Amino acid sequence: MYSPPHAGDSDSEGSLLSGVSASPPRGRSPPPPPPPKPRPSTKHTATVKSKPKPKAKPKPVASACAAAASPPPLPSAALSDPHGLASRIAAAPALVAATSTVSSSSFRRLVQSRNPSFDPVAAFSSPAPGSSPAPAPTPTEVPTAAVTQGAEPDAPPRARPKRVHPNSVSEVPPAAAEAEQPKRPRGGGEGNFVRLNINGYGRRRTFRNAQTRRPTKYRSWRRQRAGGVKPQGCGDEEGDFVAEALMEREKKGAVGDVGVLKAVEAAREDPSEQNLESLLRLVYGYDSFRKGQLEAIQKIVAGESTMLVLPTGAGKSLCYQIPAMLLSGLTLVVSPLLSLMVDQLRKLPAFLPGGLLASSQTSDEFHETLQRLRGGDIKVLFVSPERFLNEEFLLIFKDALPISLVAIDEAHCISEWSHNFRPSYLRLRASLLRRKLNVQCILAMTATATTQTLEEIVNALEIPSDNLIKTSQIRDNLQLSISTSDNRLKDLMLLLKSSPFVDMRSIIVYCKFQGETDYVSKYLCDNNISAKSYHSGLPMKNRSRVQELFCSNKIRVVVATVAFGMGLDKSDVEGVIHYSLPESLEEYVQETGRAGRDGRLSHCHLLLDSTTFYKIRSLSHSDGVDEYAISKFLYQVFSCDNSTGSICSLVKELTSRKFDIKEEVLLTVLTQLEIGGQQYLRLLPQFSVTCTLYFHKTSAQLLADKDVLVRSVLNRSDTKYGNFVFDMTKIANDLNITVNEVIDHLQQLKFSGEISFELKDPAYCYVILKKPEDLNALSANITKWLSEVESSKIMKLDAMFALANFAVKGCQRTDGCSGSQHTQCIQKKITEYFSKNEATSDNDYPAQPHKSSPFLQADIKVFLQSNSFAKFTPRAVARIMHGISSPGFPSATWSKNHFWGRYVEVDFPVVMEAAKAELVKLVGKGE
Repeated sequence: MYSPPHAGDSDSEGSLLSGVSASPPRGRSPPPPPPPKPRPSTKHTATVKSKPKPKAKPKPVASACAAAASPPPLPSAALSDPHGLASRIAAAPALVAATSTVSSSSFRRLVQSRNPSFDPVAAFSSPAPGSSPAPAPTPTEVPTAAVTQGAEPDAPPRARPKRVHPNSVSEVPPAAAEAEQPKRPRGGGEGNFVRLNINGYGRRRTFRNAQTRRPTKYRSWRRQRAGGVKPQGCGDEEGDFVAEALMEREKKGAVGDVGVLKAVEAAREDPSEQNLESLLRLVYGYDSFRKGQLEAIQKIVAGESTMLVLPTGAGKSLCYQIPAMLLSGLTLVVSPLLSLMVDQLRKLPAFLPGGLLASSQTSDEFHETLQRLRGGDIKVLFVSPERFLNEEFLLIFKDALPISLVAIDEAHCISEWSHNFRPSYLRLRASLLRRKLNVQCILAMTATATTQTLEEIVNALEIPSDNLIKTSQIRDNLQLSISTSDNRLKDLMLLLKSSPFVDMRSIIVYCKFQGETDYVSKYLCDNNISAKSYHSGLPMKNRSRVQELFCSNKIRVVVATVAFGMGLDKSDVEGVIHYSLPESLEEYVQETGRAGRDGRLSHCHLLLDSTTFYKIRSLSHSDGVDEYAISKFLYQVFSCDNSTGSICSLVKELTSRKFDIKEEVLLTVLTQLEIGGQQYLRLLPQFSVTCTLYFHKTSAQLLADKDVLVRSVLNRSDTKYGNFVFDMTKIANDLNITVNEVIDHLQQLKFSGEISFELKDPAYCYVILKKPEDLNALSANITKWLSEVESSKIMKLDAMFALANFAVKGCQRTDGCSGSQHTQCIQKKITEYFSKNEATSDNDYPAQPHKSSPFLQADIKVFLQSNSFAKFTPRAVARIMHGISSPGFPSATWSKNHFWGRYVEVDFPVVMEAAKAELVKLVGKGE
């Protein structure tokens, strides 16, 4: 039911001016990509050195008046870089780095301790900004020295100072420090210092255990701005990721070509096909639109809400970028994932200013974006659907900022019947967008959606049925093949070393589990196939690096979960291999659609393993709930302590463990209580609600006499180790303010030095608007709805398996099908699936799990007797027998039990019924 937020897919491709994805040139195939460049040999890099040119010997020049003249300072470039090493390190003509006072003084002491007569500051200082450059040396002069302007020509020869190490760095005056810094080499972590490598410049270091490397405080040079100013407060890697994207946009500039601006004006006055194609040609470099693009753009420019279904890689992002150039107001793009937003922001045309609001941004970056937004400096703003929980965010657009278009990417997440349902998308309703944002035009985009899902989206966003633009969801240049496998690792190796995959330079291997990706990637590397793993458990920096290496053809294979592919700007992926069965046909179409975006023939293969199917099908029951648990949860939501109009909270982890319901399911239930047929509550942004307060300057009692909030804290808090612990929502209710205002007030006291505080326990916050009259009826309705969503997800998986099973067992090998090649029959089944109202397929060869086992009842009885200390429900027992972890019964504890996962191939409802019968017997015996 609930998938991680990574099933979306960005359909961006390359462009001419900005790298914005659109369609490839029509009528011709692009040239084949260049082969990957061989990496330079490490040994060669470490040993090859340039020979210094022979230097002419200095000739003494005698002069009486020159004896009293001060010796001319030596230029820093000649001493600090006699071999021209700086030119190999940076692209700038000289290495310029502004060192701190502590660093320069430490360096001076180090040099003077070795050579007391040598002052590095005097020797390495640059000439004054106003001075003219020194004249070129004559053949009689020392090549490494220069005479300053105004020095007498008869000056006596000065003694050459001791040669300094070529990696040393000179001080620069403030004027030079303000200049643009040279580009540093990739991979360095030295900040403003050059690495002193006494073992030889350019040598690569290898570490036996890469995990033991400690990060250095100078690793943040990549985040420095053009003037050497580091963004303040970028603590986490997601914040750094966002900051890099924003700085990249700043470097592009916001000035468009005169011809482009004229084309924009012409298309704005008359959005005809000719004017729009002229704009497309100038901005993106393509001569014509793909099918569906032109029609969608014209409808949006005319102010009509549109539902757009285009295949993966067909250029959906272009359908909101061109209207953003033509419409007068702001274009708000809702995207499900931060990495996808960052990628789309980077690929906006240079003259189309954009920005994003993300939770990982610092306060300064957030307010800077708001300032640009209010100043009209942003035309396209990317936000996540969770932003619509924040009333302050919605108030920004109420009067001052007109919104011309709201584009919802991955719109299938709105429907609970889709393959990637997300609760936060349920809030995106036309009524809310029009009431809160005064939006009249909405664009919904997706690559895969069944008829039932499309109906849900169109009804939620109030899009006219005539404005549905839908093209084929699978491309004709893909060759689809399926084979059964009992040893997937062995078969994968055979596949990669046989035609046609053996000649491919870019291949994606999709796995279901994160551990699988690491294991398969290591196995491929051990067999001399360059591969890297990619999944959401890796740090964002590592994921970006893997994607960068793959896009530059430096690695051949990426072994990834469904997280890989969003924002992938690579059109020449030649093959996709499914190591694990996809969870739905929608997922299969999206993942295979990442191959062959350049229009060339590409191959996609699926390894069918029934054991993996049973495991995935079992995990599909992990989100299920019982009516009893939902009823208890609703009683806590609307408890007597929670009065109407007050701010309430539920600590996520504690609530999830108490009711044995996943946090995503809890959020879904709360969202349904807000946007269902009857609105019972209003959700607020999530906060950490438990606060510990420490007093420093003034005592608690004296400060309470001056501050009403502190007085309320003392009345409402518990004392723990001499500190005060309280609930933020209770203080907000006492003072009739919001939780945000409580935090702001505490921040002011903290800045004054009076207090410090710590926040913990993230919680769902909400305001009760109306209490239901019949909680039992409400819990029954919600449980039924959740059960239908769970069944829909299982049916999608069964449809995927039925298609694969039919291809290998039921296909008659006609109409182009032969051996493992089943392109025709697979395409036919996919077309039938997406055209039906029900999320089912013709299960000609369905995989029915074993209905029962003769030992099931006895094993459940033994399990309950040996674990009598725990309180079980039938669903909890069935989850353990299927090896499914849950908040109340985590795998870290229960996977050690020898019954864990024993009956994974027995249908889950059958195990539940057997567990229910045994629990009834135990209750009847009074055990």
